[in-house]
Amino acid sequence: SLESFLAVFRVMVRQLDTHDAFKRCLAGAAGLVAVDFTATWCGPCQSIGPRFAAMASEFPLVEFVKVDVDANQETAAVCGIKSMPTFHFYRNSEKLAQFSGADERQLRALLQLHGIPPTLGQRCEVVVFGLQARPEYNGRRGAVLDFDSSRGRFNVELADAAGASLGTIALKRSNLLRPITVPLRAPVDGSLPSAAQDSNVATLLSCTASHYEAELEDGKRVELPFDCIVLPKGESGLVTGLQGAPQHNGKNGYVVDFDESADRYKVAVDAQTQLKLKRANLRA
Repeated sequence: SLESFLAVFRVMVRQLDTHDAFKRCLAGAAGLVAVDFTATWCGPCQSIGPRFAAMASEFPLVEFVKVDVDANQETAAVCGIKSMPTFHFYRNSEKLAQFSGADERQLRALLQLHGIPPTLGQRCEVVVFGLQARPEYNGRRGAVLDFDSSRGRFNVELADAAGASLGTIALKRSNLLRPITVPLRAPVDGSLPSAAQDSNVATLLSCTASHYEAELEDGKRVELPFDCIVLPKGESGLVTGLQGAPQHNGKNGYVVDFDESADRYKVAVDAQTQLKLKRANLRA
């Protein structure tokens, strides 16, 4: 029945009845929080409410919550709610967007725009590699300032070996590597390079189209194929080398999980699309 169908989604959409609960929700959320400010007497709210709830299953990286403006007047006042329904979208307790009205198309568009965490967040440390026109920047470390969606470039503040700023440069994700320390694991159909046989972790320093240049625990430098490491949950990566679905190559991804038994990442490439990828098809 329709009632039992909607009951499933009521479980997926939390109602926040106090301002403390609202603040805890924003502070504790790992991703986007979508808030429906609603009222029981509001006709348009009752129209859009079930659609908002149903979208919870479509956007698995988003936390969907409701605030009844009569039951939780403090939150409604603090958030400046003037009409219902009003929708707010938060990440890291910061409001990213809002709109008022029962507009399902706008609701879906904002969920698609903001629903996946940034693959390289602000102040995220990166290493530059593979630049042809500006090779002097290759190997430099820097910090991401922001993402220019109109150009498809990350603005990165570079630094010299002493940490002094070298200015800002706009770069594609394909020219940036996350210099993280990762666990080593032999490929399903092979083994680790001989130099890495006795190591448990490695720190990524640079990369080519097929392998990382990394530093082992003992300080040795080694080349590691992409499928010799496991990227942790929450880490970003670049989809590469797909033959069956080449339209996804070059996309930024977000590691949602790693399936040990299948030896596959579950990677979100947008707010609704998740791919199952071999380790060789995702690089840091």
